[in-house]
Amino acid sequence: MRSLVLALTLPAVCLCLQADTTGRISGNVVSKDGKPLPGSKINLKRLDINWSKDLIADKGGKFMQVGLEPKEFTMTVTAEGYVTYSETIKIPLGEVLVKNITLLTPTETRAQNVASGKVQAPPDDPGATLNVEGRDVFNQAIPLYNEGKFAQAIPLVEKAYKTLLEAKGKLKDEKDIAELTPELQKIERVLGICLSQGGVKKEEGEPYLLKALERNPKDERVIAGLIETSKAKADKVAEEKYAGMLEALQGPNPSTSYNKGVEAFNAGHPKEAKTHWLKTLEISPTFADAHYMLAMVEFGENNLKGTKQHLQKYLEIAPAGKNAETAKEMLKDPSLKNIK
Repeated sequence: MRSLVLALTLPAVCLCLQADTTGRISGNVVSKDGKPLPGSKINLKRLDINWSKDLIADKGGKFMQVGLEPKEFTMTVTAEGYVTYSETIKIPLGEVLVKNITLLTPTETRAQNVASGKVQAPPDDPGATLNVEGRDVFNQAIPLYNEGKFAQAIPLVEKAYKTLLEAKGKLKDEKDIAELTPELQKIERVLGICLSQGGVKKEEGEPYLLKALERNPKDERVIAGLIETSKAKADKVAEEKYAGMLEALQGPNPSTSYNKGVEAFNAGHPKEAKTHWLKTLEISPTFADAHYMLAMVEFGENNLKGTKQHLQKYLEIAPAGKNAETAKEMLKDPSLKNIK
């Protein structure tokens, strides 16, 4: 019995010994005003061997990593629109190292350095001042853009673009002008996408998107935006052109064909809609809603056998789908129930 007790207690002892050979790190990443910076990247790199790992801060800006050896690491924290933070840390044995990181924007960093006497205040330069202001405004828009809140991001992106265009005309340093050009191109792209997805007049995004497409013909987000601007202009030729470009990059998209079918059906063109939905099923045979809509078209054409087949297929794929009850009721009707 004593041998058995000893055997049963050994694993727990081993676990305790193992836990004592490692440490962990946790903390959060915030901005100067204390707001969390989700999506921030925390890189941990061993100093003694070639090993590194990236951690991503969650929606609350928090991060954690366990099982780290008690060694020295370089910790680097980055986030879009903020100055990179880096320091050397030592992971304690069997304990938690808590690191709460505050990232600063370039403007905040410069102000901090001036206040501490590390650097002298820059000379009065209207172009340089506008350059800093524009970049800071764009940094404020980035989280909204990343979260898909395009309508909210538009005023900030527009302001950043106009401010930096003005800055480019007033900057005196050729190096600053050269560095500003790619930033303006990036903002053009973001502005075009925001306008095409969340603007009151989506077609206003087209000029910016066309410039971005010229720079990168394989930019899928830009092409998707141009599809939206074409729809807003009711330009079917352009819409088909960009849809073809996107399909060439992504491969056939069943949702695209299905949505085209819905548009045709709502416009009173069931035969055209039927063609799109059949194409949808060629790409994705288990696209349940395409079967349901085809059933509606077949029913309208009094093709009861086709109606029944598509309703049954819909229920087979999506027994609890949004149209399941309607499909079941239709199949109970004698006109369909008796169809073989």
